[in-house]
Amino acid sequence: MRSSIEKVYGLRAVLAVHAARPGDITRIAYGERARYELGELLREAAQRRVAYEERSDEDLERIAGSPHHEGVCIATLPRPLLEGRALVERAASGLTLALDGVTNPHNLGAIVRSMAWFGAGTLILPPSAGPALTPAAVRVAEGGAEHVGIGRAEIAPLLAAVRARGSTIAAADARGTIDARRYAFRERTVLVMGAERSGVRAGTLAEADVVLSIGGAQRVESLNVSVAAGVLLALATR
Repeated sequence: MRSSIEKVYGLRAVLAVHAARPGDITRIAYGERARYELGELLREAAQRRVAYEERSDEDLERIAGSPHHEGVCIATLPRPLLEGRALVERAASGLTLALDGVTNPHNLGAIVRSMAWFGAGTLILPPSAGPALTPAAVRVAEGGAEHVGIGRAEIAPLLAAVRARGSTIAAADARGTIDARRYAFRERTVLVMGAERSGVRAGTLAEADVVLSIGGAQRVESLNVSVAAGVLLALATR
């Protein structure tokens, strides 16, 4: 049973929550500049007797914990996480992304936004005590977090279970010898990406059927992980 509360701020992120799971919204704080775009949300809040109030930008920054609130911050029930068999079955059903050590919230949010754009259905993250996506990551995702199923599991065993159901495991790593631009992606693929400096961990890499790299002019050391994820998602869905 979901009992804790999560915070969501940023106009597109909040509107996406309202569209996907309006019953999960428990409180709304908004500013004058966002009042018009939030009209339907506020009308429904009044009908459902959900508390809402207009606040100053300074108050919203304090409530959101960020100056990037875009005029609104809501409290919601946490988005449900995929676990166990449900996670394995969903991850094996189409294009999935597994992140092995990517923790920067702006990178995570940008990756989720790209996943929603390209239609990747599932994001796998390692177990952690914190939220799967921080409020900052949800804002950067610009509503994408409501269109991607998110699960947590130990990455290597999860990949083995998904492969057993017919998916291909394609890791992206600087050690890859196959250029992703020339690789024929299958519809049921798990893309695995690691942290920018350390890459995919050896134990995770051992589960890969193929290790890919992204060719380029190499005038810089590497791509940002969220940019690399966007490139791979585009290649996998072309």
